[in-house]
Amino acid sequence: MQCREFREIADSYLGNELIVETNHEVISHLEHCPECRGELAARRELRSQLRQAFIKAPENQLRPEFARQVRTQLHDYALGKCGAPVVSARGRRSFVAVRRTSWLALAACLVLATVIGLVLVRQRFSAPKQPPTQEIARNAETPSYSPELNPGIPVNLVKTELAKSAVGDHRDCAIHFRLAEKPIDLEVAGRRYDPVYINLTKAVLSQGSIPLDAEFVEAHSCVFEGRRFAHIILRYHGHLVSFLVTDTADSGEKKQSTPPTVAQPQVIACSQFDGYQVSCFQTAHHAVFVVSDMPEGDNLALTRALAPSVCAHISRTESAT
Repeated sequence: MQCREFREIADSYLGNELIVETNHEVISHLEHCPECRGELAARRELRSQLRQAFIKAPENQLRPEFARQVRTQLHDYALGKCGAPVVSARGRRSFVAVRRTSWLALAACLVLATVIGLVLVRQRFSAPKQPPTQEIARNAETPSYSPELNPGIPVNLVKTELAKSAVGDHRDCAIHFRLAEKPIDLEVAGRRYDPVYINLTKAVLSQGSIPLDAEFVEAHSCVFEGRRFAHIILRYHGHLVSFLVTDTADSGEKKQSTPPTVAQPQVIACSQFDGYQVSCFQTAHHAVFVVSDMPEGDNLALTRALAPSVCAHISRTESAT
């Protein structure tokens, strides 16, 4: 793909409108073209500014006088100040009461529909653009990548199914505590399942790698939909952050006989699912994900801060086993 071709479809790429094959061509081009990565970032920022301008536009706000008028009308209907007067005959009283109740219900429905409509419109344009639920399966093969690469081994993993599983584990373990299988101690899991898990917490929390305002919450190993993760939970800038490590051999990848030494891992903002940002990198046999609801830049910065010490720990363990 040439730069000219990328510029023609960049907006469609940001809108998740491309087919799988074209998406892969764009991703491959962005990995090797810093100029197009910069243009993609600028277009993403422009879209964000336009979205915020629409949300804050005066014509999209609920007018105070309209709300007051509706409240007054509802109050008058409730007190019987509107409609025909009530006469002494029982049938007439019943008719007026029914009519008053009907008008009151209709007015309430109109107000409720108006408020809900405005709220949905604001949420639609304030939330980051995400694929609807029914399209998650399709978009699982066409993630929205934001490659921002450092020198290192190629990021050929970050398979969308792994990133999606990482998001599911963060959501169901760190946020909602609803995993089917109870988590176990990370060191125990290291002895039973994967030696990389042993001392992984120390690598994450090593001095000089973790930011000073990041707070350790807990560490364990858990299973989401059959995939085992090392799961270290942090609190950063008021957000829960999941640091997740999993063996890529479980995805059917063939292990190399001699793992390469990785001095500097590639760290990318690899995808977004269900409103969660995912940054990731890989070693010879493991995929590492950082998942949170922070802005993409903050999530990526935290991942880059943790990556060197964690990558060194995992690579040493892989070489020794």
